[in-house]
Amino acid sequence: MSIARFYFLLLLFVALQACKTTYSPPPTPVKEIRKPQPVDFTILQLNDVYEIAPLEGGKAGGLARVASLRQELLKENSNVITVISGDFLSPSLIANLNLENNEKIAGLQMIETLNALGVDYATFGNHEFDNRDSALLAKRLNQCAFRFVTSNVRRVYTGGNIAPFRQTRNGQTLEVPEYVVHEFKNKAGDVAKVALTGVLLPFTKRPYVHYLPLEESFRSTVGKAKTNSDLVMAMTHIAAADDQALAKAVPGVALFMGGHDHDAQSYYVENTVITKADANAKTVYIHRCRFDPESKMYQIRSTLKTIDPSLPNEPGTQAVVDKWIAKVDQTLRSNGYQPEVKLMDLKETLECKESDIRSRQTNFGALTVTAMEYVAPGADAYMINSGSMRLDDNLSGAITQYDIVRTFPFGGGFAQMDLPGAEVKKVLDAGLEKNKTEGGYLQVGKVSKVNGQWALSGKVIDDKQIYKVVLSAFVAGGSEANLNFLSQFKAIEPKTYSLSSGKSIKNDVRDVMIAYLTK
Repeated sequence: MSIARFYFLLLLFVALQACKTTYSPPPTPVKEIRKPQPVDFTILQLNDVYEIAPLEGGKAGGLARVASLRQELLKENSNVITVISGDFLSPSLIANLNLENNEKIAGLQMIETLNALGVDYATFGNHEFDNRDSALLAKRLNQCAFRFVTSNVRRVYTGGNIAPFRQTRNGQTLEVPEYVVHEFKNKAGDVAKVALTGVLLPFTKRPYVHYLPLEESFRSTVGKAKTNSDLVMAMTHIAAADDQALAKAVPGVALFMGGHDHDAQSYYVENTVITKADANAKTVYIHRCRFDPESKMYQIRSTLKTIDPSLPNEPGTQAVVDKWIAKVDQTLRSNGYQPEVKLMDLKETLECKESDIRSRQTNFGALTVTAMEYVAPGADAYMINSGSMRLDDNLSGAITQYDIVRTFPFGGGFAQMDLPGAEVKKVLDAGLEKNKTEGGYLQVGKVSKVNGQWALSGKVIDDKQIYKVVLSAFVAGGSEANLNFLSQFKAIEPKTYSLSSGKSIKNDVRDVMIAYLTK
């Protein structure tokens, strides 16, 4: 080998060695652990809604306005659910009317309106069981687009079998559950699992309804719900004092969305927030909630929102409201009423909530018996059964003919009876003591107690004296609880009353009230 070739190969070897590198595989990328983000959601709460349209001359309430509010909340945050905490199928004037096929409306107007509004969940109120026809109630439940839930209410089926109510939705029949879990997600996919349950006071008794022990069943349901959710919330239809007692007895429920009391209230019991909105959607509660999946902590900001003309009517819901109001308007006008006519501006709120009117004399009851005296003067006592006053709400502001008709949806006239004092005392014993809290409780005029004895116009009743009494024809006929003995006495029920003005009016409590308030 030549010297030149040797040096060439040597230089080539050195060059190759200089270019040689050690191969190392690329480092394994470290996966970044994402921290869960808070989940924000909103709950819109209604309770005790009997009227689909605004009240107080259009100033208060209106479900089309609530629907508009719901749309606003959805723009703020897509995680929105709407709940109603019982009492909406009954009582109302519309619910007592009939459809073209003669089937009782029985809350269908409310169901169609709430479906249009976008309600997601409901629990039973005591008035859901005003309907004595269990088959018709079952039909109405199936017409709801929203789900019912309850911890303590069951149905009694044929043969006495006690099991959950059933509800058919989207072609599928399921039992009404003790609780449901609603999942809210944020944009990153983090989830808040919120369990919703319901509870109802055992107030309305029907052969087809069975109530489990309230506290025991609620505690059991909450315990089950906690194992499957991040938060437990409840729709409660019980009195405020019972809400507070239940929250204390069964801790760990984040929110009680209450009903039954009809006026706006809020309480804190340990870590439970308790809220109730005004009846008839005069107000609603907006609960803006935040749940942190990492810490499991939550926040609830509850705002009471007034429903008034500042909120526009949502067109779809308003169309449903208009359909039903037109039906009512047509029916009332065919019977001689003018629903929109204002009778007076109230200086004080008229009390007609069921819990009041069935347990004590109220100013609305006093007004009613005064109207009775106006058309039938000269009697020793006036009485009307509180069960005929079905408003289950208080009236304030302007009062119209529609307000009177919806307060007394059953109508009915008055009868005059001549009763021995001993029988009058039996009536008062039953109507003011035995029937307390029931529809047979009496609102009375000229009745009092003197030294523990019943008195009329301040004079103690003489057992043998004959007294002239004006009372509801329904009561006079012996149809009210504990007052059936009245059927053995003669009752005079005039078709009309002649007023001092010379005008004649129909013997119907609605006509009597309108005539008196017009005066």
